[in-house]
Amino acid sequence: MQSKKQSHLEIITNQIVGLILGWCLVYFAFPLMGVYPTAGQSTISSAMFFVASYLRSYTIRRVFNRL
Repeated sequence: MQSKKQSHLEIITNQIVGLILGWCLVYFAFPLMGVYPTAGQSTISSAMFFVASYLRSYTIRRVFNRL
């Protein structure tokens, strides 16, 4: 069973990797579909998904640790 601190560390590491990958996908892959986001737009959208994904991951992990 993980402690809360270990859960946060694991999830934040996963999220940072996802944040970088997500930003790159928005910035570099979207133009292939005809959408041309600025660096700022890529950053804002990535940050919103980062927060939502972090909260989702942490909540699910804590629920499963209680079971």
